Amino acid sequence: MATPPRYWTPAYIEAFVEAINDDDRFQEMASSFSETIIFRCLDTPDGEDMEASYIFQEGEIVDVDLWVDDAPSEELRGEPFKGRKALARATAPYALWCRLDRGEIGVMQAMASPDYHVEGSKLRIMTHIGIISRMGDIAAAVKKTY
Repeated sequence: MATPPRYWTPAYIEAFVEAINDDDRFQEMASSFSETIIFRCLDTPDGEDMEASYIFQEGEIVDVDLWVDDAPSEELRGEPFKGRKALARATAPYALWCRLDRGEIGVMQAMASPDYHVEGSKLRIMTHIGIISRMGDIAAAVKKTY
């Protein structure tokens, strides 16, 4: 049996994409969802900043643009959010992503943290909150190490 990938690595992201695309409940609820969602993780254990842009077509992730740079990456951290190209972008340090993933804090607690930043139209994001919440549930269920 292979060792599960570590959270916020390319191998983990690959496993997450597979889990999303294989989740019947997600596919049903997101069947008309064609958007891009960006997650950024700062200061991974490998000393990197990472950005994963998940591109959805009719509920399926059809592409992931992955950006990895040495932390702190001025280029990645300074990249302006392009709201016309993505529904939302969430940025947090690795430790906060881990707390969310383990269920130690909820999304509302994370959003209240000065270390968690969400960009994008709040109205559009709230329209798709069920889909975004299901993504978090699936992410938490993917076998991984921290």
